[in-house]
Amino acid sequence: MRGLILPLALAATAGADDFGTKAVPFLKAHCYECHGADDPKGGIELHEITSTDAAFRNHEFLDRIAEAVKWEDMPPNDVDVLPTDVEREGFLKEIDRVREALEKGDFPRQAGRPTLRRLNRDEYSYTVRDLYGVKFLAGSDFPADGAGGSGFNNTGDALFVPPVLMEKYLAASRRVMDALYASDASLQRVLLAKPSDKVSPEEAARQVLIIQGSLAFRRRISEEEVDRLLGLFRTRHERGDSFEASMRSPMQALLVHPAFLFRVEQDQAGKKEWKISDFELATRLSYFLWASMPDRELFQLADQGKLSDPAVLRQQTLRMIADPRIEYLARHFGGQWLGFDDLREVANPDPERFPEFTPSLRLAMYRESVDFLKHIVQENRPVLELVHSDYTFLNDELARHYRIAGVEGAATRKVALSNPQRGGVIGQASILTATSLPLRTSPVKRGSWILDNLLGTPPPPPPQDAGVLPADDRSTEGLSFRKQLEIHRDKPSCAGCHAKIDPLGFGLENFDAIGRWREKDVNGKRVDSLAVLPGDISFSSPAELKKLLLSSDDLFLRNLTRRMLAYALGRQLEYYDEPTVTELVGELRENQLNSQSLILGIVQSHPFQHRGSTR
Repeated sequence: MRGLILPLALAATAGADDFGTKAVPFLKAHCYECHGADDPKGGIELHEITSTDAAFRNHEFLDRIAEAVKWEDMPPNDVDVLPTDVEREGFLKEIDRVREALEKGDFPRQAGRPTLRRLNRDEYSYTVRDLYGVKFLAGSDFPADGAGGSGFNNTGDALFVPPVLMEKYLAASRRVMDALYASDASLQRVLLAKPSDKVSPEEAARQVLIIQGSLAFRRRISEEEVDRLLGLFRTRHERGDSFEASMRSPMQALLVHPAFLFRVEQDQAGKKEWKISDFELATRLSYFLWASMPDRELFQLADQGKLSDPAVLRQQTLRMIADPRIEYLARHFGGQWLGFDDLREVANPDPERFPEFTPSLRLAMYRESVDFLKHIVQENRPVLELVHSDYTFLNDELARHYRIAGVEGAATRKVALSNPQRGGVIGQASILTATSLPLRTSPVKRGSWILDNLLGTPPPPPPQDAGVLPADDRSTEGLSFRKQLEIHRDKPSCAGCHAKIDPLGFGLENFDAIGRWREKDVNGKRVDSLAVLPGDISFSSPAELKKLLLSSDDLFLRNLTRRMLAYALGRQLEYYDEPTVTELVGELRENQLNSQSLILGIVQSHPFQHRGSTR
């Protein structure tokens, strides 16, 4: 399977100048005419990849080029001179060597440098909740955060600060203070010191602000910072406000302070890279696993300088995995990686065609995926259960949707599966609905989802002249949608990619646009789910597709590892991260592919615990 639809198997080690002398001549002879500096077709430029170093930096792009060359999709057959088999083989060998050199780490290692990151709106909401105990999501009306190159909305390069956001921060801080002061119990939990005969109001305010300021800034607050906040307290107290009322201004100021809104990591002058502080490590760990600030136990260990001890760090990571807040890793990492986050707001099945798709069913679909991922992590299950499992998480409504008997009640619970078509994320309605259109399934979207989200080998974007497929699979001519798509893919510019994408999607055609199993399509024709991949490998059901994916699991494991590492680091991975990916996959295999070994490996990895002076 791996060699059929994805980048090639890897071979020998790359020499320092091999790419420039052995691969670039191929690019010049066969690629620059269409993909050089002047008006490159499809926006694809190759003329700047002229050295091994440039090949390292563009390795994922080169993987896609290599696949197109291997399957003779490129150069196109209508060019004057096509490469010989020997030329193709030589070019592909150089790409193989680049990949193997990356995996082995035959170059100076780097820690990487995440861009200064502001809290995204989910992180902001959870952090405010944990800091002040409010019961609502304070950032719910903030603008949506875009995903960076890694596909996650916690990537520093994508977390801009539009002017409207500053207004939102100020309005949110007021709402938080209103909620805090409306609950005497919450207020007393925050105001940990009070004036007394022995403690002046200003000294009590100082004690509170040292504690709350350190929690908000996720490090020890400085005396200068405390003094500025005390000035706000003093102004109100001197005009006659009570101690509690006077504390409102400095506590609100914490919520709009840059040290709260941004995850700041200090540089160390004169060093190329360095180990981050225990407070910074606590912050990286908590936002990775909980999407929120460190709790008091993490803070205490960081303050004592103990968190970076490997045994302590391992124990704390396992403690955090066992905590209910690990759900946020399933929601935000899993939801963005696998795409079921789109089910909440983006997916829009037509209400007339699919009246069964109710708000409660939408929620049950989402909960199935979240609880499934959470279970795999908390129970330390093998990560390949993401591809196939003999259980899932259902409530009564979703069980009826799947035609599974014996499930009662609105609460989601673990349910054993006897039907091999369902187990794993491929058979979950959240994914199947999110990869469909309002009126029909989309074999193209589903096939692309398998290639990109599961295997990490995204197909190229469609050409400008690709045309548009019908929005509805109901045919006035009595044609099945499969036949309509076959007519579309007859175009030479479309055929190559569709030959790899469509079979994967058609293998899931027995699932309709909201994830129900069906034997006939909307036109009353029997569903044709037979799929033939390059190399004459065929399958005709989700169960058979999953067996193919599991028979060669390296692409899935590497993709999962890359995605989780990128999410944990909050930056797009670079070529120098590939050795870490290889090491993490090796550790996964050594630990029976159990999920917690991947999380522990990331937390203990060099890039997670270090920061560099350059990206």
